[in-house]
Amino acid sequence: MGKNRDWTKDPDFVYIPDDEENDILARYGFTEKEGDRGNLTQWAVVGDGSFFASNPTVKELESGLYELIWHNKVSDWTFMRQTINTDELYELPTEEIDEILNDVKKFWKKSDMYKKHKLLHKRGILLYGDPGCGKSGILQLCMKHIVEDLKGIIINLKDEDSVKAYVETIPKFRNIEPNRPLVVIIEDIDAIAAENAYVNSMLLNILDGVKQIENVVYIATTNYPEKLEERITNRPSRFDRRYYIAPPSQEVRKAYLQNKGKDLDIDIEKWVKDTDSLSLSHLKELFISVCLLDCDYDHAIANLKGLKKTPRRKNQSSIGFSAE
Repeated sequence: MGKNRDWTKDPDFVYIPDDEENDILARYGFTEKEGDRGNLTQWAVVGDGSFFASNPTVKELESGLYELIWHNKVSDWTFMRQTINTDELYELPTEEIDEILNDVKKFWKKSDMYKKHKLLHKRGILLYGDPGCGKSGILQLCMKHIVEDLKGIIINLKDEDSVKAYVETIPKFRNIEPNRPLVVIIEDIDAIAAENAYVNSMLLNILDGVKQIENVVYIATTNYPEKLEERITNRPSRFDRRYYIAPPSQEVRKAYLQNKGKDLDIDIEKWVKDTDSLSLSHLKELFISVCLLDCDYDHAIANLKGLKKTPRRKNQSSIGFSAE
């Protein structure tokens, strides 16, 4: 620790036994770098009349998307800011997108009404459908709304560790920022719920149990709704709305291709006709193959259709509420 520096002549020098040095360094943010004593700029209040040197603090998190990451330096879960993917961030002409965004926007405006009627200000939305049909794009649009319009926070839950971290961390978050708009994303919820019974139980507590919090929207996605237990899907207080995200219609495919190929000379009508029953992911690959990698159009179409599996038939009522 600062081997080239004469620490005995430093006015703040305190002797630390070698076997205790690493623990002290880790606790207060010191490093082995020359002259680095950590970024200790404030006093933290312990609560019993004592104080300790602290790193800089902020009153609220910067609006954006976060993952919960375990940080060995502080021995706690931390909010790590992530980049929101805006590669395909535009609204396609689908009823589902309009309904979901309108539902979410109205929810945030009605917090006073929830309080007046003694209702928990919480919303749950489940998106299901075949892979590649636009669920991730809808999530991105919701993220854009919460970040840009509401200056809110988004937390991404992706596995057992992140679910556990959320359960442990969210009470602290709400103590610091009780009214901050929060969206919790749970992509491929069927995979997370299937990890073990403990994770399943934690998810239920998050959605509608002892770990409930206010000012939150949970948005989950799944390609396999039939794998989810009925106690997750068949209860309005857990998922109040379920949306089947169908393969893109002719109108949606045309809008997608027009957006991607607006500066290119491509036969939009032919592409729309030839891509019947293909997903948005297929359309993206077709565009990349032909327009960016100079592949033959007919070969690219044949390749995509050859790889495409027959879509599973969905029985929407099979995951609906019992009253439906």
